[in-house]
Amino acid sequence: MVAKATGAPGSPLAPLLYLLTGLMPFGVGTLLAGVSGLPLRPEVWGAGFLAGAALILAAFASRQTFGLEAGRCPAWRGLSPKGAGRLAFSSLALAALLGLILQFGWRTGDLTIPLGGLGVLGGYFYFAPPLQWHRRGWGEAVGALTFGLLPVVTGLYLQTGHLVSEALLYGLPLSFTAFNLFLIHGFPDPQGEAQPERHSLAQRLGPVAGALIYTICNVLTIVALVFCLFFPASALPFRAGLWPLLLLAVVNQELIKRKFYREETRLQLLCRLTLALHLGMGLMFSLMLWQRL
Repeated sequence: MVAKATGAPGSPLAPLLYLLTGLMPFGVGTLLAGVSGLPLRPEVWGAGFLAGAALILAAFASRQTFGLEAGRCPAWRGLSPKGAGRLAFSSLALAALLGLILQFGWRTGDLTIPLGGLGVLGGYFYFAPPLQWHRRGWGEAVGALTFGLLPVVTGLYLQTGHLVSEALLYGLPLSFTAFNLFLIHGFPDPQGEAQPERHSLAQRLGPVAGALIYTICNVLTIVALVFCLFFPASALPFRAGLWPLLLLAVVNQELIKRKFYREETRLQLLCRLTLALHLGMGLMFSLMLWQRL
């Protein structure tokens, strides 16, 4: 079964919050390069930022063409399937051009294009054939990578040409929350009748098993935030900003415990709160790293 489009109503600005939460980890990786003692190159950040935005827009356009009924992400109102197809290919072309400029013009390293290729596989092909990750039960894992560790590593690599282990400190909690973000958007319609086609992980395993998986990833997120709070790489004045994120993660867990996924309006609330947690983590990590520059 494909989750009905019972989510938030379509809007011309539907991609905005998802675009922002998807790009925040790239900024985290870029700032991490600066705190590692290496100079930041604004032109590289700008090109990488535009390429990342293009890949996310390509994913949204791909959904509009191939998977409009999938999940609870709001539809992009005003964009026809034909127009979405043109936008997707234009965005992919722009991302490819920027990737070539970064690797061969600004010499950001041999992994620049492969990292961008992973973004294409996890973005456009999340909905587009032949991969269509959202139909194979792999969508949540792919989303966790592309909205978490991958952009953090990419932002760091484009600036430095190598990686540092501290990327895991920020990339993993973002990936845990991103997994739950995609998971909760793919929960089956609580009032819908059971159908043979089941695509998302929660649809395949059932809402109770989906809630258990959400709990596991949410606990991992809480553990990661506590580790950042009490074992920081450097003393930070904004470290106290992690407390509201921890509180929000606990609230989300309580809502799961109370089975909010059994009612559509409450499930929509869980989607929004999980999105807020991911977006807040990206913002707070960026502010913490900014203070270390």
